[in-house]
Amino acid sequence: MTRSALSPNRSPLRWLLLFAVAAPVLLAPALAPAQSKLRPLVRDMLGNLDSLNEIGTSVALDDFGRAAGAASELAARAQRLKGFDVKVLGVDPGRQAAFDAYLDVQREAAQAVAAAAKTQDGAEVLLGMQRLVTDACLACHDSFRERENLMRTSVLFMTTFLHAWQDINRGLMTRDLELISRRAYEIQSVGRVLTWDQVIESSFAVTDPGERGEFREFVSRMTMQAGRIERAAGEEKLLAAAEASRRMWTDGCLACHEQFRLGE
Repeated sequence: MTRSALSPNRSPLRWLLLFAVAAPVLLAPALAPAQSKLRPLVRDMLGNLDSLNEIGTSVALDDFGRAAGAASELAARAQRLKGFDVKVLGVDPGRQAAFDAYLDVQREAAQAVAAAAKTQDGAEVLLGMQRLVTDACLACHDSFRERENLMRTSVLFMTTFLHAWQDINRGLMTRDLELISRRAYEIQSVGRVLTWDQVIESSFAVTDPGERGEFREFVSRMTMQAGRIERAAGEEKLLAAAEASRRMWTDGCLACHEQFRLGE
């Protein structure tokens, strides 16, 4: 596989990078992390993402017991959140039933994933994960998050990483080395843009120079692991790619969110 075949200039990724630089002129500055209206649910949402990552990594390693356990955690978390007071999120209390309905979708889809994992049906687990992300997670965000915030550059960056990570897990399950390598390379390309002070400050509202340094460190951890994923895919070492994917998620993505989104 040649590097030119993986060049971001041959994909929509180029436009994301251009948008990231132009966005401060086109859009209002991103809200500071502490202003996020969804902050009361951030820990649970990170827990959901961590469980999804555990499912993907476990199936790639043929550890279906761990995958079933992670899916059960998703189902239990959805059940626990039923009845969460949506007024805390600034949402009309009349939409409580709609919010709970998405949690029902999450619980039912997660239970189906757990059942598939117990029968070691990797293909069905993958389909179940896609249903979880599409019909529960993304559908709920599209319904309850502020429309104007869905196009914030920070959201675009994070969505790009999330989609690439999902494809890497999909590639691990289906042994699609080209997909793994291509998406890992794209993560590195976007990560390089996230080392620019202008992008960190305007897109993520990180104005303190010291905090920008910390932010770059998390990005560096993520892109380093993405490079390891790409190399492992090129050497057809799926276990090494799966381990690097896990570390990219825990040491880079989740650690950064905990530092810059949660606070005390």
